[in-house]
Amino acid sequence: MLSRPRQPSPAAHQAVLAVDATRRMTPPVTSPARTAVMALPAEPAGVSVARRWATALLTLWGVSADDLDTAALVISELAANTVRYGHAEMTIRLLQQAEWLYLCVTDSGAPLGAHRLVIPQELAEHGRGLAIVEALAETVEVTREPEGWRVGAVLRVTPTGQPTAQSAASVA
Repeated sequence: MLSRPRQPSPAAHQAVLAVDATRRMTPPVTSPARTAVMALPAEPAGVSVARRWATALLTLWGVSADDLDTAALVISELAANTVRYGHAEMTIRLLQQAEWLYLCVTDSGAPLGAHRLVIPQELAEHGRGLAIVEALAETVEVTREPEGWRVGAVLRVTPTGQPTAQSAASVA
């Protein structure tokens, strides 16, 4: 896989650090932020639910189509990793502030005894998810927490304009 080195920007680090130990999204002080959270069972169907929810919400927030595709891929990869390796539940968090989008997936709940599907490595089509996320993101953070893992990625996005008038609560 082709990978390009990236210099993390101070704003990207600030967005990553905005998630405190209690996993509440706390926006940096510089400008207003939009936040959203969704909890799902860590099951294969949850990956597409998370992707559709994030895409619909980011569309409401006015994120450009190209950035929507990137964010959808990142959310899909992070959610798929949670389904494959994580605990019984996952929480998806989104935070957008100006041109920065923070995507976070946290797993929690009962630990799973074994990975769900074991495929010999030479036949596997998996194992590249986090590398894909690292190639697309400005910053990636993986943190072990008492209940599971938290993986966050910061993307630089280009807002297309004002968010739509439709309520974010209708995106479910």
